[in-house]
Amino acid sequence: MFSRCPNLGLPRRVVAYYLLFCVIAVAWLSVGVLVTSHSILSSRGINSSLSRLGKLTAALEVEYIRGGTANLQSLITQAKSEFRANYCSIESTTGHYLAHSNAQFIGQKVQEREGSYLRWGTITGVRFTDEAGTTLQEFRVSLLADEQPFGSLRIAVSEPTLWSTLSEVARVAPIAILIPLALVALGAVVLARLTSPMSEISEQLQHVAALSQTDSLDVKQVPVRDPLSLGWNRLVDLIERMHANPENQSLEQRLQEATSARRESHHADILQNLSDGVAVTDMEGRITFVNRAVASLLGENVIEGTEIHKWLCPDKENNEAQTLLDPQQISRPGTCEIHRQGELAERVLRVSRQPVKNPRLQGQVWCLRDITQQKLSEKMRDQFIDTATHELRTPLSNIKAYAETMVTCDEIDVEEQKEFCNIINSEVTRLARFVDDLLSISSMEMGSLNIEKQKVETTRLLEEVLDKVEPLMQQKNITFTAELPEKMREVRLDKDKFMAVLVNLLGNAAKYTPDGGRVTLHVKLDESLLQVAVEDTGVGIAAEEVSKVFEKFFRSSDPRVQNETGTGLGLSLANEVVRMHGGEITIESELNQGSTFTITIPTD
Repeated sequence: MFSRCPNLGLPRRVVAYYLLFCVIAVAWLSVGVLVTSHSILSSRGINSSLSRLGKLTAALEVEYIRGGTANLQSLITQAKSEFRANYCSIESTTGHYLAHSNAQFIGQKVQEREGSYLRWGTITGVRFTDEAGTTLQEFRVSLLADEQPFGSLRIAVSEPTLWSTLSEVARVAPIAILIPLALVALGAVVLARLTSPMSEISEQLQHVAALSQTDSLDVKQVPVRDPLSLGWNRLVDLIERMHANPENQSLEQRLQEATSARRESHHADILQNLSDGVAVTDMEGRITFVNRAVASLLGENVIEGTEIHKWLCPDKENNEAQTLLDPQQISRPGTCEIHRQGELAERVLRVSRQPVKNPRLQGQVWCLRDITQQKLSEKMRDQFIDTATHELRTPLSNIKAYAETMVTCDEIDVEEQKEFCNIINSEVTRLARFVDDLLSISSMEMGSLNIEKQKVETTRLLEEVLDKVEPLMQQKNITFTAELPEKMREVRLDKDKFMAVLVNLLGNAAKYTPDGGRVTLHVKLDESLLQVAVEDTGVGIAAEEVSKVFEKFFRSSDPRVQNETGTGLGLSLANEVVRMHGGEITIESELNQGSTFTITIPTD
């Protein structure tokens, strides 16, 4: 027999083998970490750069479309820091640097690198070694504006060397090794402590095995440290009570009852904490079990013993769940969707029924799941597809029709040609505006949409806005009034973006106001706030749709709104721009009476 570790209850050789195995595992893990860290660090920089390259390319293209090359240098400088690149540049179509993280190279001719050719989808690159002996990977992505290339983006990232990997690992190696070793030692102590009752139980069982059938059992309880010792103590307690009262049930029966009760309680606790609703009924549909989630999903306290159809279909005219409640279908699984009116909005529940195929238990298991968000997502997706299809197909069809007419018809006078060209130009402008909105939405979701505040003459800004929208008002004989303060001071705004917001709101007011209507622009400016309100006498917005007007691609179901062209992006972008200025947009509207959009922005 092995001698035992003092106060541990384990053989010394077992503990020694355990410690030796753990030390070897830690050493092997350390070598593995060093070997794999180099591969991970080598690919981490490349993968991280590739994953963010698309966002940078989109941001550069948007900036070029809006402001030309003015702000490209600042974006390139920022990109070098974010990508941890050796350099970052934009090459023009003539082969010269439009922007470079090292400003002295701007305007110089691009130096082509020689090395191995690389490609990742639409991204190309070259792997080369520079003058300092550093291995670099240079990514190259074409930049487009209005589907025409205006240059290409180049970003060079260095590959980590084995020595740099070792340096990175060495900084955390002492902690990474000492902590596992300490845990190993602690594990040995905890293991010994937890298994000490096992040693005592083993000794008592060996003693019991040596007894004859006529000898009485003499077992003792052990310290409770784990489920094993707790179970042993319960056995000892049962034996002692049997000795005290021989009329008690047999040990086997008591063990079976205790185990069954514990299992049933455990399963019930699991079902009660599920997020999905679970109910069990008999073959007649009477509820025998229901968890807490069912009451939450149905909005009522479901009572056991009642019929489940009273809770699923309280309205007899609702036939959504009748297929599940059909007695002819009770022996087969089924699924349906039911609509329930919640506190704030309608909820959609998916209800499935599964018969229990057990001869000892006849009944049905019902599962309820809230799929409201899934249905809303599907609705938004379908709405986006419909909007994008309409906004792309209609102008493209018009462009194609007029272009084919100009090509195939020989007898077209100059005035008709000009008219056709004007229509084609108008449709192209509509397409470009839709693409710009999509790019702005993309920039907003990527977090690259930003504002550049500067002091703006409020009077001049509003005059430019009025000049842009006045033709729209005159075209529909709308009475347009601008109520402006007599004197207005300068405020800090992003002029272009804020002007786009006002033009969008006034354009919508003109679009959805009938001929001969009225649109009013109210402006208030004090020491701390700029408030602009656009009031119209248009078609208005239904009360149930007011909360959705700022959602992307949302358009009212009112036929008068559907007849007008639009993408459903303008108000979403306007709301985001105002929010980035620290303000908010509110709306008051009444169907067939008109709407008022109010912008409030702090001027501090």
